[in-house]
Amino acid sequence: MTPSIATSVRRARSSDTAALTALVNRAFAVERVFLDGDRTTGDEIAALIASGCFLVLEYAEGIGAAVLVHGPGQRPGVPPSHAYLGMLSVEPGLQGMGLGVRLVRVAEALAEAAGATSMSLRIINLREDLTRWYRSLGYRQVGTTPFTHPSLKRPAHFIDMTKSLEAAVCYPVGEAGAVGAA
Repeated sequence: MTPSIATSVRRARSSDTAALTALVNRAFAVERVFLDGDRTTGDEIAALIASGCFLVLEYAEGIGAAVLVHGPGQRPGVPPSHAYLGMLSVEPGLQGMGLGVRLVRVAEALAEAAGATSMSLRIINLREDLTRWYRSLGYRQVGTTPFTHPSLKRPAHFIDMTKSLEAAVCYPVGEAGAVGAA
């Protein structure tokens, strides 16, 4: 039986800290092959929630998926016209149901509405599955960045990816080009 999945996405609240931390760590557990320890901490997630940057998708059993989104000019090291997407996490038992794609599309739409011309992200090169998945969503590799961390079990680097976003165009009701305009 397929779990009931919410069709809406909301900003994370401080009361989500424990559940969101647990979700991110479960979703990133596959990286324990090359990284020791958890992906994140409750303190890090609480700070990101306080900044208003986490979106969550709920289902009957709690938070089913989440994504970190920084608007244009909010992420250090990212061009000011680019938004940033990270920590995309889907409950392992719900993976393959399109929730990750849904959250990426919501993040992209928010970025477009905020004036971003591109969405940037960074993934670890050892996750070849993610490289292929993001490419299937229209992202392309634009560079690499060194990755050094004391818990790293083998050499790795980040792959920097980006996707151009369409300019958000809104038409006042009744103007040419508006949906339903005469």
